[in-house]
Parts: sequence; C-alpha cells; structure tokens
Amino acid sequence: MITLGYKTKFNSITRAIAAIGIGLVMAFGGNAPTNVVKIIAILLVLAGVASLIYGLIKSKENGVYQLLLVNAGLDIAIGLLLFFNPQWIVGIIVYAIGVILILFGGLQLVVLTGAMSLMGAGFSSLILSILAIVGGAFLLFNPFTIGVMSVIAGCLLMVYGVAELISTFRLSKVIVQEDDTVDEQ
Repeated sequence: MITLGYKTKFNSITRAIAAIGIGLVMAFGGNAPTNVVKIIAILLVLAGVASLIYGLIKSKENGVYQLLLVNAGLDIAIGLLLFFNPQWIVGIIVYAIGVILILFGGLQLVVLTGAMSLMGAGFSSLILSILAIVGGAFLLFNPFTIGVMSVIAGCLLMVYGVAELISTFRLSKVIVQEDDTVDEQ
C-alpha cells in the first residue's frame, strides 16, 4: 500500500489546516490573491528567521551550517520582496493553486485507492479527491475574472483540506492495522 505523504499525521494535518486557512482567505478575503501572497511571504520570512537563528547557533559548533545561513538569507529576501511586491505573483496564484490541487488531490486519490480494500470503503471515499483534481483542472483554464476564480479556488482548497483531514484519520487506522499485521508475521 502506498502511504506517501501520510506516514505521520502531522504532515497531512498541516497540509489540511494550511489548505483550509488559505481557502478561507481566498473565498472571503476582499483582496484575496494579494492577501494570500502576503501570508506566504510572511511565512517565508518567519521560516528564514528561524533557519537563520538555528544556523547561527549551530554554526558556532560546526561550520557545516553556513549553507543554512545562506538559505535563510534567501528566504528572508524573497519573502520581503513578495510582501512588498505581491503583484508579481497575484496573476499566477490561481494557476498555482490549480496545479497544487491536481498534484495533492492525485496523491490523495492514489493513496486512498490503495487503502480502499483495507478500509472497507467504497468509491464514495474518493469523491472529494476527484473533486479536488477536477477543480484544479478547472482553475488552470481560468474562464472567469481573478475575483471569481479566487473565490472558487478558496472553496476548492477548503474541500481539499476537509478531504485531507478525513483521509488522514482513515489512513491512520489502516496504517496501524497494517503495522500490526506485519508485526504478527
């Protein structure tokens, strides 16, 4: 059974919460694409600052962490550029969300398909994953204005986030059962 991306609950729950949070901003935020870019920029700066602090602490112990310091500096610089110039990315954010929904929805579909027999679930457990993939493809064709598409993208991200939470809890039971079966043999 393929469990790529679902080995730990933390990663998939983090993906779900991020998708739902960004989806809420996209669906209900006034200037949603710009706000999403700014949120991503802030997260990038925070990750850069955390990496910088960690790298500075560890570089005293070992010189290997200097690449981490360079990476942290780039993260901070790119995050600040995006925050103060979000219009560079706003035009492609809906397309990026479409690609992400296709990739993660596809991954979710593959994992759930492999686990269906162990879960005792039918085809209905795949509907939200299929909806995320179809919605992602719809976003790539972008037939409406950016305002309408950002609301649609937000709704689709929330659907994906909910599907991710459901999948995480279903698959965690299957993974535990599979581990118990392997231990018994």
